[in-house]
Amino acid sequence: MVRKAADGRPEGRGPRAEKFDGYRAQSLGLGPRAWALKYSRIWLKLAVMSWGVQAATPLSSCGYLLGKLLRIAFFLIFLSAIFKHTQALAGYSLEEAALFFLTFNLVDILGQLFFRGIYGIRGMVREGDFDYYLIQPTNVLYRVCFNMVDFLDLITVLPVLWLTFYFFRQIPGGLRPFGLILYSLLTINGLFIAFAIHVLVASLAVLTQEMENTIWIYRDLMALGRFPADIYSGPMRLILTFVLPIAVMVSFPAKAYLGRLSGLALVYSIFVSIISVVLSVSFWAFATRKYTSISS
Repeated sequence: MVRKAADGRPEGRGPRAEKFDGYRAQSLGLGPRAWALKYSRIWLKLAVMSWGVQAATPLSSCGYLLGKLLRIAFFLIFLSAIFKHTQALAGYSLEEAALFFLTFNLVDILGQLFFRGIYGIRGMVREGDFDYYLIQPTNVLYRVCFNMVDFLDLITVLPVLWLTFYFFRQIPGGLRPFGLILYSLLTINGLFIAFAIHVLVASLAVLTQEMENTIWIYRDLMALGRFPADIYSGPMRLILTFVLPIAVMVSFPAKAYLGRLSGLALVYSIFVSIISVVLSVSFWAFATRKYTSISS
């Protein structure tokens, strides 16, 4: 039998908990179409608010955008300079090496575009916003991920996509439809792994309120994906493939397009994304269960 307090509520549960349960029941009662419409509207409202913040400082936003575009341009110039003194980089031509770099940028930029909100998780917890998200009638992980939509990343990804297709055509053999399908699927697969890593970092921040800087460690390691994983020594390749799967996120899509990825590696990449997402979401659920409000 459930023990009740003097006010008739189950012991240990106040009005805030009951309000949350009511919201949750409403969300669970939604059909797939209604659910999709609901979360699309939430994303749109968050995107409009984010645009308002970025539009309020146009000079700063333009400078940030210009810096991103210049970084991509200078690295391509750097690659070109390297290939003036060598014919191949770990067996890859200039166009093929550029494809690895552009794939890195594509995964990195899309990851920031979709999961930018996680970068501010520590502030949400410390300022009490996370408490507020917990009682909203939405999935709290969705709310945290899309709390910030960076339109500068959306603008940046367009020239990266154009350059990627340009180098697709420059690679001997031209545009390969089957390779393009594999490339697209494995790029999406890489985004799932990026999502899992971001969720892991957010979970640590919720548990400790001090681990937000872990995301910058990930971003520093992610920079290793600018080059094909084949250029690194054996131990480093193993780390980038099996420990922190940067190579799976970045190198595998490019290698699949070039026809240099084995069927076993393809299966492994899908396995890694499924396992990493399941484990990270489970850890997030554990972190939110253990969370006690820091703002009260």
